[in-house]
Amino acid sequence: MRLFHTLSAVGAVAAMLAAAMPAQAGQQAPLNIKFSQNSRGGVCYVGFEGGNAPGTDKPMTLEFSYRVRDGNFGATVKVNGWPKAQAEAAKGDEKPIPMTLKFDTGKTTTSRSGGWESGFDDDAWGGWGAGPTSDAAFPMLKDAKTASVKFDGLDFGSFNLQMKSLAHVSLEDCAKRVKEGKE
Repeated sequence: MRLFHTLSAVGAVAAMLAAAMPAQAGQQAPLNIKFSQNSRGGVCYVGFEGGNAPGTDKPMTLEFSYRVRDGNFGATVKVNGWPKAQAEAAKGDEKPIPMTLKFDTGKTTTSRSGGWESGFDDDAWGGWGAGPTSDAAFPMLKDAKTASVKFDGLDFGSFNLQMKSLAHVSLEDCAKRVKEGKE
C-alpha cells in the first residue's frame, strides 16, 4: 500500500515535470531531478541536497516539513557527523534560534523558533509554528526554485529546489493523502 502512495506522489510530480519540459526539435530536454519525500506521524517531508556544511566536507540536505493537523511549517538543515551541531546541541541551550529562508523570488521568512539537535543526523532547525507565521511561509514555496538559509550567524548558502513549486506540490500532495487516511 505504501508503494502505491509513493507512486501516486511520483506520478503527480512526473506530470508536473512533463508539463514544464520544453520540446526541442522533437527531442525532450534531459531531466536530472533529485529530491526525497516521505511522511510519518502526520507530517510530510521533502528534502533537497545542498553544498557542504560550513567549515566541513560534510554534505547538507535542506528538508521542509508540513504538519497536516495544524499546518505547522518547518525547515531543517541535516548533516551527518557535524561537530558544530553536536557541540551546540550538547550545550542544551533552550533559547530559540530563528532560521531565515530567502527564496529566489525575493521573499524572505524567519522562523519563530529553532535550535540545534544531534542524534541520527546533526541538525539546525527552524519552526514557524501553527497559525499565521506558517500560513505566510508555506505558500512561499509555490514560486521558489532556490532557498538560501541563514541560522545562528552561519550562512548555509543556496539549495536548489530543482524546479519552481516542486517542494510545495510535494508537501501539498502528501498532506492530501494524509487527510484522506491514505498515509
